Amino acid sequence: MRNHSAAPSTRAMAMAIDGVLWALASALLMWIVYGSPVSRWDDLRPGTLAINWLLPLCICVLFWAWQGATPGKLIAGVKVVDAQSGRRPSPAQAVLRWFGYLISAAPLFAGFWWAKLDAEGRTWHDRLSRTAVERSRPLPPSGRGLLWDYIVSHWRGEHSLAQSFWINNVLLSFPLTAALTGVMSWLAMKGDALQAGSIAMLIGWPVMLLVDVWCVVGCWRSVRGYVESGGSLMLAFLARLIMFLGALQILASLIIGFVPQVPEFWKMARGIDPIGQAEMKISADGHTLQFQGPIGMGDARRMGKLLDTAPDVKSFELASPGGRLAEAEDMVVLMRKRHATTRAVGDCQSACTLLFLAGSQRHLMPGAQLGFHRASSGTYNPAFDEIANQHLAETYRKMELPEDFIQRTLKTPSRSMWYPTPDDLVRHQLIQEPPKTLDVALPDGPRPGEPAPLSEYVAAFKSNPVWYHLNERFPGALNRAATQMRTARLTLAGTDQESDGAQMAAQMAITSEVRQLVLSGSAESRRRYLQVVRGQMQAMQALGADTCQAWLAGSPATRRLMPPEVMAWETNWLTNAAQETPPSRTRAGEASRLELEVVNRTLGPQAAGLLSRLWSDDASGDTAGVVSCERASQLLDQIQRLKVAPRELAERVVFQTR
Repeated sequence: MRNHSAAPSTRAMAMAIDGVLWALASALLMWIVYGSPVSRWDDLRPGTLAINWLLPLCICVLFWAWQGATPGKLIAGVKVVDAQSGRRPSPAQAVLRWFGYLISAAPLFAGFWWAKLDAEGRTWHDRLSRTAVERSRPLPPSGRGLLWDYIVSHWRGEHSLAQSFWINNVLLSFPLTAALTGVMSWLAMKGDALQAGSIAMLIGWPVMLLVDVWCVVGCWRSVRGYVESGGSLMLAFLARLIMFLGALQILASLIIGFVPQVPEFWKMARGIDPIGQAEMKISADGHTLQFQGPIGMGDARRMGKLLDTAPDVKSFELASPGGRLAEAEDMVVLMRKRHATTRAVGDCQSACTLLFLAGSQRHLMPGAQLGFHRASSGTYNPAFDEIANQHLAETYRKMELPEDFIQRTLKTPSRSMWYPTPDDLVRHQLIQEPPKTLDVALPDGPRPGEPAPLSEYVAAFKSNPVWYHLNERFPGALNRAATQMRTARLTLAGTDQESDGAQMAAQMAITSEVRQLVLSGSAESRRRYLQVVRGQMQAMQALGADTCQAWLAGSPATRRLMPPEVMAWETNWLTNAAQETPPSRTRAGEASRLELEVVNRTLGPQAAGLLSRLWSDDASGDTAGVVSCERASQLLDQIQRLKVAPRELAERVVFQTR
């Protein structure tokens, strides 16, 4: 037996170094495979078993049989040898030694402590595999530790080329580089622990650059010894070429990767998010949280504190370009506890879509869009980009986003944006279908028996495209309609007329605006509206002459009897008419004497003002002086047969009062 056994403290230091390196590599691999860097002891998934058990076995066996030492032992200056010959252990001995590790560790690491009692300083796994651990180089001079000795000897190029390249370059620098790149990816992708992560980046990047310089210089110098000992010139050339490229990589990492991001990391290290923070405020009635701007560091905490002061919040209005994914995920938890309604009142993109999907009911306001795209890790490493997008896809699946939406999102570059159409969103039940008529959903109060606040009525009207565009054309019309609807509903509460009465009250609030659209719109727009009126007249005639007569007299109650598809036709016309360019001059509501004379001679005295009471402020529906529907239908047919000029005049005069 050879008697150069290493001290237990040296062996412990080697094991600690190996443990740190493997912990970094294991965390990275677990994150790549499962999206989580840590596994539990009872985790028996195939990937976990391969990463935490099979791979360490293969690496230890490879290094013991190839170099006689793992990276930690090389740094500590010790090696594993056959106890009899002093040579490197065979692969069989290496495998037996690894399983011996488990036996030594099982009883509270008693097998490791046995080296203190063993006459030859050998552990249980040494005895089992017939190996020993010896010093691979002399102890350093007094005052210089083993680690410092290893650092200096590599810097001078005193290690073999294989050890300098594979151990000191690949296995020592790679985990550190991968860890820092992973932290950068995590910050860009999730924004979790921004402050701590940024501090780690500010410290870790300079350390990594120093380590890389040490690795490259030492390996470059070791080539000389390799050539002098008769090594291959081709391998020497390739080694130096790789080192040269490594030096370029260090320079590129410094100039492109780290330096430009120093200001952002410095801000985040001080608790300041460079992308900004969202503006959040509670509506005056306390029922709506209005959220606007980027999702930044600490916004979830701010939202939680704000919600604590507003227990009645049941809806969220969103307009955000996105931001930190981790903050958005925390906000989703807060929002789902409220079982709240979400409304996109402006573009809601990227991480904001998670907030939108958190709603128990979801509304896309007219003019708003949902924007989806791939995640970016913030690095140039496609592997980390793929990890980021796997996490994004899993998050969207938890939010029950349809799989075809997820796949389309993953195909959209991070610098672009995919906006699904409202029809696609409705078809996949991601938003409520917009109303096709002027009717709006009557909102419920915060608690049973309590009336809904006016803001909820306003929000209900805003979610209806025609009301939205009418309000764009005639500011204030929407608030007026919401107020009259709420008042009518409170008045009729508990009666059979509550719903219809509230809807009629709202529509009566915009009679003057609709008349203005009819009279001041283009001739083509007015012609289309006459087609709508003819369809309504046919529907009314099918309900009886008296009903049709009341409709012509302007009775709002008869409008409630129309089939939904007929009402939807009128609503579509109102939407288009409201979006037309407003005229420079508004026409008078009354026909001039000359216009009346022309129409009377062409169609007879009953044509003028024929349809003037369809949208009037008079809700009585008095039929006195109103022509019959049959006669009205005949006059409309006559108008269609006129030449262009007299026809356009007649189409306008039928809506004007006499």
